[in-house]
Amino acid sequence: MLKATLKIADLESFDPFAKGSSIQFGESYIWPFQHKSLESSLVTSSEQWFFVIRERQGAADEAGVHSVVIAHASADQFRQNYQKCMHWPLDFIVIEGARRGPRLRVRGGHIGSLPIYFHVEERTRTVTLSWDFMDLLDKSRTIDAEIISHHLSMRTFYSARQACVGVNLLTAGATLYVDRSRTSFEYGTTTSSAPELSRREDSNHVLEFSNTLQAVVRSRPTAFCASAVELSGGMDSASVAIAVGESIEPLACGGILLGDGSSPKQGDRRASILSALNCRDHKVEMRAYMPAIDLDLDPKGRLPLISEYYLEAFGSLWDRFRGDGCEIIWSGIGGDEFCARFTSDEDEPRSPSSPHLDIALGLAEDLLTKRGLDAARSSFLFSAPVSATQSTTLLASLCHARPLATRGLWPVRPFGDPRLIKFGAQLPFALRSRKELLRCYLRERLGSDVFPPGYAKETFALVLPRAIMARSDIISSQLASCALADFGLVSQEAVMALLNRVITTHELSATSTLARFLWAERFVRQLC
Repeated sequence: MLKATLKIADLESFDPFAKGSSIQFGESYIWPFQHKSLESSLVTSSEQWFFVIRERQGAADEAGVHSVVIAHASADQFRQNYQKCMHWPLDFIVIEGARRGPRLRVRGGHIGSLPIYFHVEERTRTVTLSWDFMDLLDKSRTIDAEIISHHLSMRTFYSARQACVGVNLLTAGATLYVDRSRTSFEYGTTTSSAPELSRREDSNHVLEFSNTLQAVVRSRPTAFCASAVELSGGMDSASVAIAVGESIEPLACGGILLGDGSSPKQGDRRASILSALNCRDHKVEMRAYMPAIDLDLDPKGRLPLISEYYLEAFGSLWDRFRGDGCEIIWSGIGGDEFCARFTSDEDEPRSPSSPHLDIALGLAEDLLTKRGLDAARSSFLFSAPVSATQSTTLLASLCHARPLATRGLWPVRPFGDPRLIKFGAQLPFALRSRKELLRCYLRERLGSDVFPPGYAKETFALVLPRAIMARSDIISSQLASCALADFGLVSQEAVMALLNRVITTHELSATSTLARFLWAERFVRQLC
């Protein structure tokens, strides 16, 4: 949500002031991300100050780009404004500075729409913040072998520690504290993954869901920000599209069409949803924007380790939204987690685990050397604690945050909103199982059973095998030199064997493992 360079020494000697859309003091500065969905303010007193950038609420009646300044605030004014920030219902980041010490504190909200990375230069006590991970590569190009090994082993984890030593993520709800001699980091409050209470059995859950989803939609400043919805043809994005369409006109929708071989009914489902909406539709054919797998990226096109596999197709869709004048992009990210199982559901029937995952995990370990395997099997002491927003939702958001921001687009993921998360956690298991609540909601809105139980979902499963096959000669040639093998984390021979297996069989599990490796190899090459 911002970029900043903050020198601890400047806190003692200079007062912050607004200059255009930025905040400056001494050699330090804060650059807020410019978007009409966001607002910022600077509150100062004689000994301390804080700057906040946050999502603007729907009731806002203007969309200025300059920060509101409240100078010389009394102790009561300062405290009231600060408490308002800490209880803000949407996303935010707060930077606090104090002369005494001097000391700095940075706090993140719980939604993680456009999170920031940070680096602390120990010698000069300078803090660098940025929503773009690539901005910080000039601060550290040393890989964290443990993080890379966990990534290669197909583990899913959400952590402050990132792939470069010294570059960290301000995770949702976390706090960074820096003074002249000390740096500390605290994750957000740990919460149980089980619901605290159950809703009444006689509740109209569909109506309550509809009202809560509408409240989430209307809390955004859609009056002066044109909206677009990523509409894949699944229940998650369909629910978001219907809710947004009930409140916002005109509306744009768009989706990546995977082709009859991958998703035979995707087009029919999308057509049924679109018929209920008054919207423009942008279609992107997957076959026209296949992943261009290249391990040696141009410097201007370099990407973080955690990046979208299908960036070419999503990028084309987002460019079309931007060209259509849209500024807010709604998606169904978090829908799976909204209907997740909890520990209290242990007595309920469980869906069979995917055999593909077990095979992929075994293939991943076969790639690793002893050094890589030892690192991958180390304790998960660096993972963020369980929070209200599940880590998989935050990671999916992270993949899209940077490419959306570079296009000047703001993401909204209703299923990641704390109000919907709390509602979902209190639902009976029968309504979360197989997304029965969403099915009922959509049946009422669409007037037909567009999503019958057991329907064949759209899937990207065939995309990466085809993309790897199309570029197999190039990938094989590039892997004649393997950076991860040079670092002693993988066996180059095992990598080539896995590549040949994918080319020969198009096997889903082998492809998943190879894709993890290719994205990690591509990232590490950027550091060499």
